[in-house]
Amino acid sequence: MQKNQPLKLQDLMASFDRWAPFAWQENYDNSGLILGNPGQEAERGLICLDLTLPVVEEAIGMGAQVVISHHPPIFKGLKRIDPENGIGKMLRLSLANNLSWIALHTNLDNVADGVNAYLCRAFGLQETRALVPLKGLYGKLETFVPEANLQDVARALSEAGCGQYRNYDSCSWHTRGQGRFRALENARPFVGEKGSLHTQDECLLQMLYPIHKTALVVEQLRQAHPYEEPAFHLLPLDNSWDDAGAGIVGDFPAPLSEKDFLERLKALTGAACIRHSGFQQRKIRRMALCGGSGAGFIPQARSQKADVYVTADLKYHDFADATPGTWLVDVGHFESEQFAKQLIYEHIRKNFPTFAVSISERSVNPVFCY
Repeated sequence: MQKNQPLKLQDLMASFDRWAPFAWQENYDNSGLILGNPGQEAERGLICLDLTLPVVEEAIGMGAQVVISHHPPIFKGLKRIDPENGIGKMLRLSLANNLSWIALHTNLDNVADGVNAYLCRAFGLQETRALVPLKGLYGKLETFVPEANLQDVARALSEAGCGQYRNYDSCSWHTRGQGRFRALENARPFVGEKGSLHTQDECLLQMLYPIHKTALVVEQLRQAHPYEEPAFHLLPLDNSWDDAGAGIVGDFPAPLSEKDFLERLKALTGAACIRHSGFQQRKIRRMALCGGSGAGFIPQARSQKADVYVTADLKYHDFADATPGTWLVDVGHFESEQFAKQLIYEHIRKNFPTFAVSISERSVNPVFCY
């Protein structure tokens, strides 16, 4: 039996960032390390959907040093704190017991294998893609490399995350040409002589790179490139990326009736009540899904020709304005995002198998049905 091993929060955060980059969270969000020091060590962690006072007390009682939640416990600015009530008491108890807070929210929603994908896999959907693809996630790196060093530089850049997209990696494009330069007195040229104009056979190497890894990519380029001062360009791209973004769309292997669909949805989520915009004897072939509050993406679900759009927190007028084309189904906020707990748990167990972590027993749905 393996002994549980502590880890630093910065290592846990780095693992989360590789999986669900914090740079991919929406601009209104507050994912990341909310309370705590990156250098702090943790021996035990607790996972929840919402960080509430009962969850904080549970974490303290079990000796945990970090709680990982889906919803950020501090979402908007705090103007006053009462240490005996609400968030103030949670902060006071957490600080007194060295308990840190981490949140994985819209960054976990926006990755291809995130919260929305969990339910889609359970449904067996095929040909899945983001409902609202993110833009500006990638840039293009251009650099000039001596032909003899091309493969080494391209390999090093691939290790930093360049040239990766969907089911491919090490993607690059290059063409031959000639570069000219003169090394001045204080230079240490790899090729050519000081004071003399030099012409060098080179390759133009182009690779995609993830914007949130820009610093790492540049550092790796400088280390791998033979030149003292490598020339390079970083060009932002506005492309949409179908494998990253809010919500998800996919097709069923075989069409379902409306009632069969609702029965499967209720069984998968445990929902006590599912609200919808009415039966019309549809055949459900394509589903759009956005866990949590997704009313703002109804137009995108329609444009994707989804037969059903599953989300939460729909209002009266969302149902009243529903068109025959896309059936609106509100399964509930907790019901649609509860799978985040299992996703986070599986990620930690896979990457830190000797770290003690468990799912909260007090992270429950705050909404009850009579």
